[in-house]
Amino acid sequence: MSDTQVKAVLFDLDGTLLDTVKDIGTGANLALCRCGCPEYPLEDYRGFVGHGIKNLFRKIVPVSAGEEVYQKALDFYLSYYPDHCMDHTELFPGIRELLHKLQAAGYRLGVITNKTQETAQKIMDHYFPEVDFAFVWGRSGDRPLKPDPAAGKLACAELGVQPEEVLFFGDGDTDMAFAVNSGFWPVACSWGYRSREELTAAGARQIVDTTAELEHILHL
Repeated sequence: MSDTQVKAVLFDLDGTLLDTVKDIGTGANLALCRCGCPEYPLEDYRGFVGHGIKNLFRKIVPVSAGEEVYQKALDFYLSYYPDHCMDHTELFPGIRELLHKLQAAGYRLGVITNKTQETAQKIMDHYFPEVDFAFVWGRSGDRPLKPDPAAGKLACAELGVQPEEVLFFGDGDTDMAFAVNSGFWPVACSWGYRSREELTAAGARQIVDTTAELEHILHL
C-alpha cells in the first residue's frame, strides 16, 4: 500500500496510545485477592491484555477455583476499574504530538479497542479532549471484539472510506490480525505489550519504534 492512499488512521488504545497496564493489573490483583486467588506481578499483565477483560480473567483465575469465583472476580474488577482507570495510566512518548499532526493533516481518526466502551470513552475524553476522534469503539455488546473484522467494516462505513485507505496502528497480535482481516494497512508499535516476533507473525507490515517513524511513513 502507498501512504498516499491513506485517509484514516485508526488506533488501538491499551499499549498503543496509553500505558494502562499498572491500572489494569492493580484492579485485577485486587479482584484476585478478594476471591482468595494468587496475584501476579504487574509486569505479567502485559502478556494478559489485548483480548478483552473476560479472556484476561480466564487466564488469571485458576480453573480449579470454579466458575463462581471467576464471575465474582470479574464483577469486582468491572465495578472497581472504571473509577481507577487513570490512577497510574500514562501517555507513551510522542503520542499527543502525533495525534495533533494527523488531525492537522486532515486524517480521519478513530479508536477501536477491546476495552469496555464506557471506560474507553472516559479515558480518551480525559487524555485527549482536544483531539477530534470520529469514534471511540470498545466492548459494548453490539460489535464483536477484535480480531473479528465486523468493526472494521462499520468503521469504513462511518468514515466513508475503503479498507485500503485505512491504516490501523496497534501493539498487539489481535490488532494486527484485525487489520489484516479488515483489509487495513497493519502497522505496529514496538513499545506495547507484544514482541516483534508476535507482531510479525500476526501480520504486521511495519513495526515502528517511535511515533516519529510513523510520521515519516505518512509524510507528516
